[in-house]
Amino acid sequence: MQKYLKAILPCMVILNVHAQQALPSDFIKVSKENNPQCVEYYNYKGDVYCRLKAATVKPLAVNVWQDERQNIVFDERAWVAAWGKKTPAIITIEYIPQGETIHDWNELVTTQFLPGIQEKLTLKEFFASVVNTLKNTGLNPSIHLLSQTPTDVIFEFRIDSPPNLAQDEIQKITQGKEGFYILHYVIKQPDMGEQHREKWLRIIQSSVIKE
Repeated sequence: MQKYLKAILPCMVILNVHAQQALPSDFIKVSKENNPQCVEYYNYKGDVYCRLKAATVKPLAVNVWQDERQNIVFDERAWVAAWGKKTPAIITIEYIPQGETIHDWNELVTTQFLPGIQEKLTLKEFFASVVNTLKNTGLNPSIHLLSQTPTDVIFEFRIDSPPNLAQDEIQKITQGKEGFYILHYVIKQPDMGEQHREKWLRIIQSSVIKE
């Protein structure tokens, strides 16, 4: 279950890929040469830009340009990378809609990369372990398989009660050559509704791993 995690304040904005507004004058396109000087990262129409001086509070604990292992398709809103952590076992980055905070959010997109685990578990075994963990939470989640291929699984789980833990999550697990990649979308509602579900299922299906 995707818990309500604490995190540092925003430092990366994912701009609407269809937006027509001009980029701010202090945005520069990221390259290997200037990346070490970047402190904030932005995605605009599929390209990564950065600022050399922070417009927000403090730098993220991960380098999104280097550490984000998935090409995420977002919706029409601006999304902020609000929290991240990198260890030898897992890289996690969390995104929230601009205007929300990591301490008070309604929607959350999370990416995770687990290197090397594909050498220990098959996709089927890993998915089964995730489902088993959910069932053992004691929250009686409703779990539905949405799609399955030889390399990825997409499923949804809903939690109705207690009200403070109510949530609806769509999760994709992808097996790659370098590890397992997980993409989560969660909203703090017991049922996101069919239209919203179809929208985010399309978004998650369109997002791909970087291998």
